[in-house]
Amino acid sequence: MTLIYEILKESWYIYLDVAIYMLFGFFVAGILYLFFKADKIKQYLGTGKVRPVILSALFGIPIPLCSCGVVPVATGLKKQGANSGAALSFMIATPESGVDSIAISWAMLDPIMTVVRPIAAFITAVATGIAQNFFGTEDAPPPSIQKPGGG
Repeated sequence: MTLIYEILKESWYIYLDVAIYMLFGFFVAGILYLFFKADKIKQYLGTGKVRPVILSALFGIPIPLCSCGVVPVATGLKKQGANSGAALSFMIATPESGVDSIAISWAMLDPIMTVVRPIAAFITAVATGIAQNFFGTEDAPPPSIQKPGGG
């Protein structure tokens, strides 16, 4: 019984640690929803297989979101019309190379790694997004439920 209690207690502490980042992600998603209209997002990130992936990776690189906070933002982009590869590219590029992590790379590593890190994030994000658009499956719409008796 003590083991279950310890697992639940540690899970609660992890939840408390992550909560602030999730709230920040929801805040950024709300800002994106207010200032970027769905038709513009659909125009730039919704059509095509390569261009939207590159744009979303470039858009995601400087944003200071962690891997927890990027999920609500990417979900908001997807709901506003971004294709799956673009949303995935954004989800990979953003936590790998935010402005805050670039500054920490400068302080803790060296200038070469500070330059290589966002480049590697961009290449990884673009490759994954393009692979999703070419080889992945699109989300199928939910099946419609019909009432018995044809009506």
